[in-house]
Amino acid sequence: MLLGFAGFNVLSYTVMRQYLDGTDLFEPVLAIANVSVGFWVLIAYTLIRVLFLKADELLKLSFNLPATNKERTLAFALFEASVVAVMTVFVFGAFSISTVLLEGPDFITKIVVSIWLPVASVYLLLSLAYYLLERSLLMMRLARLRGLLVPIVLAMGLSVLFPYTNEQTAVIAESFIEGRDYSSPLLVYPTLEKNFGLWLAVLSFGAASVAIIAGIVAAAPRAYVPVRRFIILLPSKIAMWRLGAYTLVLFRSFETLVAVIFVFAFSLFAWLQHIVIPPYVLALITFQGVYAYVNSEPLRRMSALHVSAWRNYASILGSQVILWVTVAIPVTAASLAQGIELSACLPVAGFCLSNILISTLIGIAFPPEKGNPFTVLVGAVLAIIVILTIALGLNVFNLEPAISAVVYSVLNILVVTYSILGMQRMERIRRHEVAS
Repeated sequence: MLLGFAGFNVLSYTVMRQYLDGTDLFEPVLAIANVSVGFWVLIAYTLIRVLFLKADELLKLSFNLPATNKERTLAFALFEASVVAVMTVFVFGAFSISTVLLEGPDFITKIVVSIWLPVASVYLLLSLAYYLLERSLLMMRLARLRGLLVPIVLAMGLSVLFPYTNEQTAVIAESFIEGRDYSSPLLVYPTLEKNFGLWLAVLSFGAASVAIIAGIVAAAPRAYVPVRRFIILLPSKIAMWRLGAYTLVLFRSFETLVAVIFVFAFSLFAWLQHIVIPPYVLALITFQGVYAYVNSEPLRRMSALHVSAWRNYASILGSQVILWVTVAIPVTAASLAQGIELSACLPVAGFCLSNILISTLIGIAFPPEKGNPFTVLVGAVLAIIVILTIALGLNVFNLEPAISAVVYSVLNILVVTYSILGMQRMERIRRHEVAS
């Protein structure tokens, strides 16, 4: 992760020195970064919140501790905050470091008030909004469905913030070109720092943070209600076949339903906003593979379904391919209706198939036991670093597309091989534990 972040910093510094060094564009770029903070923090918060909704069993481990539900909630909120902070550092860290290196230490203050103070405030506001929503669901007796309702609300927030962020970015650019000052409530900390000094901006941030944290403590529910894990979508009769049983596990899980809702929500948003791009949003479905191995563990413990690792692996992949095809048909049809060529949609299938293989390997190599989202993040980050390194290496050598396709095919074969070996190893460990 550190090597990947270092490489990202080098790339950011090189690009910014080439396009921004010696210009007076840093001020409007900082303003654009400031107004986009809410959108990027909401993306990070959505990812972490969805993963933590899955961590129902992990939360149960804390019930043995002498802690109230509010204390438990605050402890999880601190863990969430640390993960969101790391993700935000990856988004804005390289830009911040490169700006200071190019413009000097005087820009440190501007970076702090334009990016990092708003990042913390937006996260706290999102946390407060989430706990208010959870308390509302508890009052309406819908708390068990928050695994479905919360992601829908977050997706709606992203659909609202995206066009607003683009609109404000265009306004900032026009203001800079026309020589006008841009003012917005989103620039509250930079405005305070510019007019009154850094001390007042930091003092305002501290007062707002204390007030929001007090609201979070007051809004946190007193009792914990387990999240509903499954929903009936397919008939149980298909469980007569091994592939049918794995398909039932995948289709009935709330994580799958959330991913499908996100895909259709984005497709509808792209249709309304006239965003004409290939349906790469289908890749969201493929990330269900990180939970496919763990969720199907009860099936492998049944004597009637006790078969070799490669047959179980084929069932895991087959169920994911069935899910992907089911969702891909209407989404691809919508893309074709918008004017996307079929040839532009075909590479999406290969990309998503590779994602299914890789995400399944992540779920085997870094199994999210008890729904622990940290293992999922570690596995995903390591996979992204390896994939980006290989992709950059192939790009540097400027190989022919056919050779690159052969390289990726070999890598996919290795992924499948390591996945099966990993399943065999986990099966041997389980048999040893049972025998002991």
